[in-house]
Amino acid sequence: MNLKKFTGEEGKLISAKEATTIINRFHEKKKKEGSKPKTYTEAQFFGNKQLAKLMQKEGCVGLRFYFGVSEDTEFSDHIVVVAVNEDGKDLTSTRIGLKDMPEDRGDALTGGPVCPHSCNP
Repeated sequence: MNLKKFTGEEGKLISAKEATTIINRFHEKKKKEGSKPKTYTEAQFFGNKQLAKLMQKEGCVGLRFYFGVSEDTEFSDHIVVVAVNEDGKDLTSTRIGLKDMPEDRGDALTGGPVCPHSCNP
């Protein structure tokens, strides 16, 4: 059992060069799997105001990014972002046992523009 608390300091900042290397490895992996360029989700953008709304949830010390599949038939791979507390638990009603509560449209974030349609110019 992991008793370590999350502090908000998790993760590490890296250089642009390191980031490029990691991203290029992803593209190489997709190529080896048979995917052609511009046929798969490369990235997804989320606005700072939307991310801030999640970060303002009571007890939030960070965000968790899940990989998911949407109903979008062209680029179905998407990211789902949820707030997380110091115990590493998702701050969503379904994850913490409040599934009978009314639906809260602010539990998670998804639906940001995807690249290759909306990429770094």
